[in-house]
Amino acid sequence: MSKGHNQGDIRRSAGSGDPSGAPAKKTACGACGAPHGSFYDRKIRRIRDLSCGERRIYLEVEVRRVQCHGCGKVKQEKFPWLAANPFYTKRFAWYVGRRCRETAVKEVAKELKLNWKTVKSLEKEYMQAQLRRTGMPGPKAIGIDEISLKKGHTYRIVVSDLVRRRPIWFGGVDRSEQSMALFYQWLEAKKTADIKLVVMDMWRAFESSTMKHAPQAAILYDKFHVMRHLSKALDTVRKQEYKRLAERDRSFIKGQKYTLLSSKKNLTLEGRTALKKLFSANKRLNTAYLLKESFGQ
Repeated sequence: MSKGHNQGDIRRSAGSGDPSGAPAKKTACGACGAPHGSFYDRKIRRIRDLSCGERRIYLEVEVRRVQCHGCGKVKQEKFPWLAANPFYTKRFAWYVGRRCRETAVKEVAKELKLNWKTVKSLEKEYMQAQLRRTGMPGPKAIGIDEISLKKGHTYRIVVSDLVRRRPIWFGGVDRSEQSMALFYQWLEAKKTADIKLVVMDMWRAFESSTMKHAPQAAILYDKFHVMRHLSKALDTVRKQEYKRLAERDRSFIKGQKYTLLSSKKNLTLEGRTALKKLFSANKRLNTAYLLKESFGQ
């Protein structure tokens, strides 16, 4: 054991694949697991382990590659104590994951002198291990939305657990009912039956698939899309009134489309004055506007 190049680092040399330092005579193919008594080549890798107080601990481990007679591949031997990122031990990755549950990724990266992307990947591995151990709990409330992958109409569906505030599924080939059904198939019937609330836009395919696979769940349309439909209805009333009125009465409506469709709190003094005159002259538009605004409150 010796101090590393950086002040405060400690380096420990170990035998192949064993952090205890015991020499290893046999190895195994990293692809198929077949045991071997010889190796193809070897090199020393520097692997970070749990710190000792304020000192960072690094292991220098001999890592060997095997030319497998079984699968014919040249693969590096696997060590069960290594994280998916082979420059860190699994117990160090678990420590990083636990710290990320207590504080922000940026703070953990600063504390451990790591790149934040490395911290994020180690945290992800830790969380995946926890899910494998405990299983993913079935969501009680989900949100459904679609994202556009590129210009045009190439969509994928994203489903989020609204209670835990994280995405749980991304897939489909479009935003059709068949693609939406893939989520419910993935979730399986038992967990789907536990869903109490589904929040979505007013896309019929999402609604139809949900009613078919989770009929017990209440469907809630998200406010943004409902407000968009209300604004469209208000503009329809504006057009109807413009056509219905005589030429001399149209002056109150002409040029007021965006004033009508804007939220009252976002209007300038000039816009509020124009609205007041318009509503005094046209009761139908006044009623339609009040209905839209009352929903938005």
